[in-house]
This record gives sequence, C-alpha cells and structure tokens, in this order.
Amino acid sequence: MPSRSFNRAAVAALALGSNAVDAFWRLECPGSIGLARIDPLMDYDGVSGHVHALKGGSAFSAKSTADDLLKSKCTSCGVVQDKSAYWAPPLYFEGDDGTLTIVPEKPPFKAYYELNAGKTSDGKDQTIEAFPNGFQMIAGDNLRRNTTLSGPDPDESGLKGPYTDKTNNEREQLAIGFNCMNYGFSGGPKKEEPTLYRHHLPEKSWIDANCPDGIRLELQFPSCWNGEMDGGEDHKDHVAYPEWINGGNCPAGFDKRFPQLMYETIVATEKFIGKGGKFVLGNGDPTGYGYHGDFISAWADGALDKAVAECTDLSGEMKKCPVFEFAEDASSCAIESLPDELKDELNEGPMSSLPGGCEIQSGPERAKKGKGASGSSSGGKSKGAPSPVNKSKAESPAAQQESSPVVDAPESKSEGGVSTETEPKDEDKKEKHAAEKAPAPVAVAPAPEITDAPVASPAAENAGNAVRTERYTSNGIVYENLVVMQEVTVTEGAAKAKRTPEAEHVKRHGHRHEHVKRHAHGGRRLR
Repeated sequence: MPSRSFNRAAVAALALGSNAVDAFWRLECPGSIGLARIDPLMDYDGVSGHVHALKGGSAFSAKSTADDLLKSKCTSCGVVQDKSAYWAPPLYFEGDDGTLTIVPEKPPFKAYYELNAGKTSDGKDQTIEAFPNGFQMIAGDNLRRNTTLSGPDPDESGLKGPYTDKTNNEREQLAIGFNCMNYGFSGGPKKEEPTLYRHHLPEKSWIDANCPDGIRLELQFPSCWNGEMDGGEDHKDHVAYPEWINGGNCPAGFDKRFPQLMYETIVATEKFIGKGGKFVLGNGDPTGYGYHGDFISAWADGALDKAVAECTDLSGEMKKCPVFEFAEDASSCAIESLPDELKDELNEGPMSSLPGGCEIQSGPERAKKGKGASGSSSGGKSKGAPSPVNKSKAESPAAQQESSPVVDAPESKSEGGVSTETEPKDEDKKEKHAAEKAPAPVAVAPAPEITDAPVASPAAENAGNAVRTERYTSNGIVYENLVVMQEVTVTEGAAKAKRTPEAEHVKRHGHRHEHVKRHAHGGRRLR
C-alpha cells in the first residue's frame, strides 16, 4: 500500500515548574492621585489634550522627572519605595443626550512586573534588568481608531519566528485588551477570558448582555530595550516587544531585557446597564484601538533592583516580596499641586463634553491632532514644548446618570465596531472627519455567549516544534497546552498510523490566578 505523510498538531506540556523566568508581582494601587490633563511625556510643562487617570507618586506634574517623583509625600500604590508614575485615559459613559459621566474604577489598579526572560536575536540568554530611574516609555497609539489586524483576536502564532515587524505595529495592537468580566450569573457557570483576548472596546449592548461584573482594560508594555533612556517624540523607539508580546526573543538591536510591565484597570460598566449611550475613552476614542499608557520609573533605595533579584514568588502577591515596605495611606494619596487654570476643571461629570473639549472621533481614519486628541501617541506636544495639567480626586464617583438608547460608532460587528483597514499614510493629508456623536442607532443583535478561548503565549525551550500555546479555564484552574507540529506517517488500510514517539504527548500545567494569566502559579481571585 502506498503511504503518505502529513502534519498533525499534537498537544505537549509547558512544564513551567519553579522557573524564575515566570516569577512576577502585582503592584496593587488601591488609590488614585487624581484625574488630570497632565502628561509630562507628550505635553511637557503644559496642558494635555485629554484626561488621564493618574497613579503613583503624589509629586506628579507636567514637568515630572524621576528626581521630582522621588520627593513625593506619598504614593497611591502599595509599596513605599515606588514613587513611579503610571497613567492612562479613563473610561466614560456618553448618554444618548450627549451627557458624559466617568465610569468608576474598581480598585486596585494593578501594574504587573513580569520577569519573562528570553534571548537576544542571535540566541544569547538575557538577564532581566530593573528599569533605571528616569526611564520612560509609552505603550499604545492615542490616534489609532482602526486595526490592521485580521480580526479582534488573531492567531498570534503568525508573529513567531523571524522578527519581521520592525515597527512593532502589529504587536502594539495585540498588546491591548478589553476583557469581559463575568464571575457567574445567578447559578450559572463562571466564564473567563484570557488576558489580551479582545483588542477593541465592544459595543455597549454587548457589554450589557455579557459582562455583569464590568470590563478590564489591559495594556502590555514592551520589554526589549536598546539601552536608551527615552525613545524620541513618541517615547517608543528605544523599546520593542518580544516575539510573543509577553515573551519570546527580542529583535536585533534590543538586546537588553526589562520586566514586562502590564496595566490592569477594572471599570464598573455594569452601573450603566440598560441606559442608552456608549462608552468612550478619555482621549475621545469609542473604539478602544487608541488605548495607551505612559510610565516613568522612580524607585527609591535600589528597591526595584533588589525586587527583580529577590521577588520570585510564583503567586504574584507583592506582600510576599521581602524587599517591599507597604504604604498605609495609599488609598488617600492625592496629587500635591495643580495649575490654577485646571483646579476647577470638571473631570468626573456629568458634563457636556470630555475634559478639555476633547472631541470624540470614531474613525476608521486616524484621529486628527488639534481636536483634543493632540499628540502622536499620548497627547499633544512632545517633551520640550509647553502645554500644562489637570485635576481631580480618586476616580470613584457614584456614576449613576440616567440616559436613553444607545448610538455607537459606525463600524460595528457582534462585539462592537471591529473594523479592518490598512494603516493610513499621513493623517494630515486625509480628508477632515467630523466626529458626530450619534450617526444612527445601532441594531442590537442577540448577545453572543462568552466561551473560554485560546490565547497564544511563549513556548518552553524544550517544546520542540512549537506552533502555539493555548490556555483555557475550568473551575477556576487555568490549563496551558502547547501545540506542536509532528509528522505522522499513515499507511492506507493499516489499522493504526505510525507516529513519532512524541506525537500526542500530552501534559497539562494547571495554575490559579485572579484571571487567566500566562504564568501565574497560586493566588486567589480578588473580587
């Protein structure tokens, strides 16, 4: 009988064990120092084009440096030695009458420090280094209102192998997430989604039907570094994503490795269930494609260097790190000063427009500068060009604003506004886009059922011909499967196919964490 061979995907294990590569800690920030149009990276010494939710050292300002931040009287995050600044746009609800109200956060905000090691482009092992004080970077693209990806959750395995995405464009789009929080309807099963599963903000009607516990905003920062403290006007050129966003090897020219920083913010969208309107980010983005965040490192007494070396508990609990001292006043810490012109600015609502008059721009073309969305990636002018600050207290208002039916961005599919288009060449040459608040009522399709979905992640070194890694959740346990390609010879008419010894070699790696985490071991869900 003639024979033929074909490739078959076999499931193999990722035995992570106690490898320190997968150690991490969750820096929990129970408070916020304020809501403010401050951005010392993109709007140095001036007013930002849009509002940010501010976390970290209380000395944060439009001219913040690490030295300034280290003089902070307090921090809204839980570790006394950490006076770093973490900021990103908050989420708002716009009622069908145009009234805007902030969607309150569910503390704590979390900044993950993940010790995901890898190799250089020429195969040399990397040692994870602490962020030096004064290091700054931005993740995401403030002006993006569309995607160049093939869908809301593309197979990341296409990014593996030779590093061809020199601009980080695709990886940057995969590094944002809008996770539907559903701890279980009455008597129903708990349903969870993997981290960075969905790369756009779903329509409100879909969120109302499927996410009774809110939405988690997720942002993964690059971890490959070229040794420079800053990265040009966009504050990005000095860093790059590794092959698999959260792991894998670094591209040529970025041989140094930092902890992988990730922001998580859970927002109480359930407070607006049944109210007509839509959700929009504080930078005027109703699509989610323009979600972004900024970071300035400022750790006292070499604490971060010590933590990278010593805080290797696999639970991720920061209180298990012997290096840290814990703040008692984090939840009440507030920004120390604001410019007079911004002290009375309304940031929480109800209000008729976003703070600073930031215009809502739905795309699909890139948002226009000079409409409150100012700036390349996180605001208006880059450092060195004036532009000031803004104010507010912790973002936890009782946001219970009555409104009516929903109207949303023109591009919409089952989960809300997934649009695919090639990246624009030059936004300034594009035809002017009038950002209308309500083009037409969106027909509400039956809400799709949320099911656990696979997400790609790095393969273990000994995984052989790895194709991708898949994770799913069952009864609060995360299972991680590595899919590999094996060649199997089949003889027609034979009772059994001959296969290599590894074909269908299956192991499972189960671990608990507060959500579907790529490498968590132990830890209890925080609700």
